Amino acid sequence: MRMKKWWSLLIAAVLVGSSLAGCGSKQEEAPEDANAPAQSESPAQEPAGTDAPEAGGETGEAVTLNFWNVFTGSDGDILREIVDKYNETNTDNITINMDIMPNDTLQQKLPASIATNTAPDFVLFGVENIAPYVSNDSLEDISDFWDTAGVDKSNFLENVVDLSYVDGKLYGTPMQYNVQYLYWNKDLFQAAGLDPDTPPATMEELADFAVKLTDSSKKQYGLALPTSVTYMQFLWANGGDADDTETNTNLLNSEENLKTLEWLQDLAVNKKVTPENITGPDADTMLQAGQVAMYMSGPWQINGLNEAGIKFGIAPCVAGSAGSFSPAGGCSFVIPKGTDETKKAAAYKFMKYWLTDEVLKEWSQRNGFPVWSKTLMEDPEIQNDEVLSSISKATEIGRSYNLGYSLASQIDNDVMIPLFEKVITGASKPKDALDEASKAMDAVLGSN
Repeated sequence: MRMKKWWSLLIAAVLVGSSLAGCGSKQEEAPEDANAPAQSESPAQEPAGTDAPEAGGETGEAVTLNFWNVFTGSDGDILREIVDKYNETNTDNITINMDIMPNDTLQQKLPASIATNTAPDFVLFGVENIAPYVSNDSLEDISDFWDTAGVDKSNFLENVVDLSYVDGKLYGTPMQYNVQYLYWNKDLFQAAGLDPDTPPATMEELADFAVKLTDSSKKQYGLALPTSVTYMQFLWANGGDADDTETNTNLLNSEENLKTLEWLQDLAVNKKVTPENITGPDADTMLQAGQVAMYMSGPWQINGLNEAGIKFGIAPCVAGSAGSFSPAGGCSFVIPKGTDETKKAAAYKFMKYWLTDEVLKEWSQRNGFPVWSKTLMEDPEIQNDEVLSSISKATEIGRSYNLGYSLASQIDNDVMIPLFEKVITGASKPKDALDEASKAMDAVLGSN
């Protein structure tokens, strides 16, 4: 019975979590940048092959690591190049064999391999998967990583590092991070008489701009609001929330949330600023075709917009009365339970290599993901890159939405996605939708 429940949790996590994590899913659509800028190494971090725990060495025995990940698109090609370079240049006699597979395939294979002691030595997957594996005692506690590997934890944004902790213990080292951003089409702004270099900063401005940018005669919309999506950034901005993971408390039925949902329905249903009943991929296509003026999405849009020749800007999600926030996601390297100490030490060495500014900079520049190393954020090339500097600044407002919470996928599927869909499509009045969602939340939390 326990294994059956474990499989169902993982399947649900796969379906829901990938939209935020940005790990081997949306990036598959992004082409590789063959003209990536040259790498540069930060003096604040040591190169690979020093100070980490003993694993091989110039005169030691060779260590081969099996590494699974879900980067099936062009990002996987870049990752393979980085791994190949590590294999060629590390002085620790370590070789990494990388196996790439779709996320659903990995999530089907990994639990069984851990149970039968045939798991890979380390894995890269979305941070939303960490807590379910930890709850089944399937990941190694790597809380000693920072000290053992000699990596300065304080050099990385705290909100990024925190995504790999469960109950105060570290189970993964961050590989990449993202939040949702506000994209805007500069040409459409200019045509509507708006400053093409000044995006909306508040929810009120967002609504005002969206109306001005909507032209039904051209099938042009001011703001894309796909269904099957949660819009936590709006609830948080006005001081609302969905639930408290520490106490399993339902926080939905509040005046703050009601006012936000009323604002959202007015925008979508009455002012008709968004296409009706569109999916996320539909919104991506319309953004790249110049039919949508504003859209909240992750960094995987960047390469597609560049290829489509769209003049665009990126800004943090708009602020409400309580400030500006954005749901966070990302990927981490994890070590399956049962990995022997020699291979665990070797995996630490590669993780340390990844966390050098040289590697993190190459990954960001070639894939368009934000930087989250404090020393790298001061790098002149990053600061002078309009896109990377914009999204890296927006990274600071990232906030965990049920990451690490065992009920996360059930809350999304049974409560939040239906709530936002009813509000955005006008299927229910906001108060009715909120009451119904609150009852559903009670049911989910009561099942814990």
